[in-house]
Amino acid sequence: MSSLGADGWAAAAVGGGTFTVTGGDQQGTVVHIVENRAQLVRALYGRAVTDTLAQAPDNTPKLIYVKGRIDLNVDDANAPMTKEAYMALCGPTVTAYTSFAAFDADYKVAYNPNEWIKQSLEADGRPPALPQTAGDGSLTLEGQRACFGAQQAKRIALRVGSNTSIIGVGTDAGLTGGSLRLGDATLTTDVDAAGRMLVKDHIQAKNIVLRNLHLSDSYDLFPSWDPKDSFSIATADFGVGLCNRVYDAATNQGPHQCPSRKGGRWNSEYDLVSVFNAANVWIDGNTLDDGDRPDKLDPPVPGWAAPFNVPEQKVQHHDGLVDVTLFATHVTVSYNHFRNHDKTHLIGGIDVAGRYTDGTLALGYGPDKLALTLHHNRYENTVQRQPRVRFGKVHVYNNYSTGALKPTSGSTAVAPDYAWSVAWQIGTASKLYVENNVLEIAQNGNTKTAAQLTFGDSISSTVANQTKCTDAAYAAADCGTYFFETGTLLNDTALVEGDLLTAAQKKGTGSNAVVNKLDATYWVPSASYAYTAQPAAAVKAEVLAKAGVGKR
Repeated sequence: MSSLGADGWAAAAVGGGTFTVTGGDQQGTVVHIVENRAQLVRALYGRAVTDTLAQAPDNTPKLIYVKGRIDLNVDDANAPMTKEAYMALCGPTVTAYTSFAAFDADYKVAYNPNEWIKQSLEADGRPPALPQTAGDGSLTLEGQRACFGAQQAKRIALRVGSNTSIIGVGTDAGLTGGSLRLGDATLTTDVDAAGRMLVKDHIQAKNIVLRNLHLSDSYDLFPSWDPKDSFSIATADFGVGLCNRVYDAATNQGPHQCPSRKGGRWNSEYDLVSVFNAANVWIDGNTLDDGDRPDKLDPPVPGWAAPFNVPEQKVQHHDGLVDVTLFATHVTVSYNHFRNHDKTHLIGGIDVAGRYTDGTLALGYGPDKLALTLHHNRYENTVQRQPRVRFGKVHVYNNYSTGALKPTSGSTAVAPDYAWSVAWQIGTASKLYVENNVLEIAQNGNTKTAAQLTFGDSISSTVANQTKCTDAAYAAADCGTYFFETGTLLNDTALVEGDLLTAAQKKGTGSNAVVNKLDATYWVPSASYAYTAQPAAAVKAEVLAKAGVGKR
């Protein structure tokens, strides 16, 4: 399989014009055939390394051919790494636990949200975060968990440098149990003399190809509980009965008495592919999924009572399939088969919290820079984020999605392992152009509208976040939220162009930002590259024939 043939944003030069994506397929390239983790690490870094996140990858042209399935969660002798093995690497000065089961049980008791909420809410209206250190300087259980996770990251997260092609050989090639990072960068809390946040590990990469790989199960052995994530309490409840922002043990008043309290999430660390700080990237003809450890094996914590045991609070060991965040741009994701997964694509984010920071100004990066094309991909039993766009110029065309909603009470339908939620989601400063896609979603007794099935019940573009964007000195137009949809075929019914935009605009009131129609006034895909969108009626056959490993 060739490294050549990229189209869409990947084939557009940063700054204008065209770019030929070659990956490692160029003069002077070094060819590697790899069959295990050690060989892959040596090919990517140009040498053997013990900590894959402490070393920069090699940028010389390289063609890496993967034979068979390579497990990345193994030691140097290619034996599987256990949870206890990673814990032991932290040493007895960090933890006295030798059994993960014992640690996990204590962790879930210590941070039971029904008990943790018996504290005063912080200024953000949410409970305190889990501290990593105690008052005496020792590590808390959360601090110990972070150490275990850091040890796993050093082994399973592999950096990919410039001028690199990773191509599977045949129909059974792939990687499991790990994560590929295309470029890397981390914003710090340190600032320069001008008050701008500094970046460490600012590893830029360019010209990367991933093709014909079965990528599966980027399994976080040590996910974290975040009591702040998605937490909310209705302000109208405060002062009613014993519901109060401030916890008082003597009177038993506090947030734990508020009937509307909800939220908190388990978060995992690894995407199968993270495009962090790379440009002109082509991800084509791959199959990506959760592998042999589906989400149904990890429900919400049995001992955590309502309201902290809803399905959204399942213990999450998988993050994204392909996420494009941090300082990434000019990426094309085409003819892939995404299946059996929850959060498929997160697009955009200055840092892990999605904040707009002055540090990005120093790097010349902002909400107008990210650029992504998603076309002719197959989404099978993927719950959400196809994609979820925080910001960036994103073109989604000729994709084919299938799924099923959770059955309503009384329905005879079988509950899906990955129940459909929503296809496309927009956030602050997103520019999402959706064109000629096909969706087949079994409603299983539900009566959700076309807007709810495709676009969701709400948008995540807020006036407050737009203000943060403009306060960071980005142009008002670049901080605006834009959306356009045409040619969608949903359950064999053609949607009326403009209906989804109207639904989104109805949400653009109050605290939600206005959603604008995306047209040539700001940007349309044809202004950046040439392409031909197939009629929606032809998309299903094309995608089924060509998307995924062994079909291109």
